Amino acid sequence: MLIAFESRSFQWLWGSMFFSSMAMGVRMLAQGWLVLDLTDSPFWVGVAAGLAGVGTVVFGAPGGALVDRWDRRKALVGVQVAGGAITLAIGVLAYTGHIALWHILVASLLLGATQALLMPASNALVYECVGPQRLLNAMAARMVAFNVTRIIGSLIAGWLIAASGTGSTFLFAAGSIFVGAGCLLPIKGKFLTEGGRRPFWQSVREGITYTWARKDLRRLLFLSVLMETFGFSHFVMMPVMARDVLEVGAVGLGVLSAASGVGAMASNLGIALLGDYEGKGRLLAGTALAAGLSLALFALSPWYYLSVVLVGAVGAALMAYDVTMATVLQLLVSNDVRGRVMGLYGLTFGFTPIGGFLAGTIATVAGAPAALALGGAAIAGFVLARFRALAPLGSGAGV
Repeated sequence: MLIAFESRSFQWLWGSMFFSSMAMGVRMLAQGWLVLDLTDSPFWVGVAAGLAGVGTVVFGAPGGALVDRWDRRKALVGVQVAGGAITLAIGVLAYTGHIALWHILVASLLLGATQALLMPASNALVYECVGPQRLLNAMAARMVAFNVTRIIGSLIAGWLIAASGTGSTFLFAAGSIFVGAGCLLPIKGKFLTEGGRRPFWQSVREGITYTWARKDLRRLLFLSVLMETFGFSHFVMMPVMARDVLEVGAVGLGVLSAASGVGAMASNLGIALLGDYEGKGRLLAGTALAAGLSLALFALSPWYYLSVVLVGAVGAALMAYDVTMATVLQLLVSNDVRGRVMGLYGLTFGFTPIGGFLAGTIATVAGAPAALALGGAAIAGFVLARFRALAPLGSGAGV
């Protein structure tokens, strides 16, 4: 289960992902709660999240091209420092009582743009540290870091919000980001590809053309858009579900988020034990289907304790899908275009906050449970219709 950790570089990279993932989860919860406090509106919670998605979508393709031109480790350090500085600024404004909605909206847009570089750089660096045979294990280990920190960070966020407000929560997130950036410094080596020798916009165009020409990649990226829009976006609505539907407050919000992290961590440990599992396409389709069904059930649950169990199931299915998707995509492409393809994949992550905006709009009219249930049904319906096409993907040897 720990074969990826045979790489010393991956050990440091995993440490970086541990702290940066904690910061991301804490920041998302704090942002949703802060916007809800300022506006008392699910719509603006969705707007703030949606702007991050706009930043990621707009800069997704150029971000992947930059990753293929720059040293991937240095790019990852730089983008984490930039994200930490933005988060620190919001924390100071909130802590001193000078925060306004427009501050959060601008910061969200900028943080979304940094994600357009962070995601392809991180994914490509994992591949270079461990190679194709240990990639599924490494991606699962990466998600274990993400979900351990979600559990810890969610509880910390809920306690900090209740005890001292959202300002201290943002400050905690900023500190975690800077520690994560520091963990990358001991990684040795140069992480450059041949893609850096081409003119920038030619490189961007080549990445898009290469991806669009391949039916398997198009199919996977469309599934990713769907999952981000209707699946992962449920996290944006979590503060609304906790405060207005289940009526359990900030501490209850932390427990719900932590339960999702527990489920996700358990599924990632299971996938890590699979090793170089050959049926990756079937695993991908099955976990996506499970995510849609469990999300619909969570949305319709009126009982808090049942909701805790169901959101754990949602987290388990989504994270198992996420690990498998990132692995299959990387095994289907060569190293010289890896950053650009993963940049386009990272672009789809921008649909998570855009989906949050859509869910916030629907929730304003019909309620948060209806918004989440519709999303779960959309995922389940699509995967059932495309199961046979998805199942064979990723079953061959890596590039």
